[in-house]
Amino acid sequence: MARLEHLPDAVERMVQDCDVSPRQAYRYLRHARRLKAPVPVSEAKVAFTVKLSRTLVHRLRQYAASRGLTLSEIVSRGVSTLF
Repeated sequence: MARLEHLPDAVERMVQDCDVSPRQAYRYLRHARRLKAPVPVSEAKVAFTVKLSRTLVHRLRQYAASRGLTLSEIVSRGVSTLF
């Protein structure tokens, strides 16, 4: 998108490539113009299924909700401390 200097051209490209409405594309592009640095791209994630007790799942969900985080974020943080 950085190469598209003309905003309507960038909007058209986003509508075609990203399946968003023109209104949403304009919103994203206005937001992007205000960024002071490139946004880092995180490593791709894959699904990983585990079996946990109902109690533990309930506690994880409560913990995540109380902190405004996803279960994936909570579990990733916990597991990463093991390495």
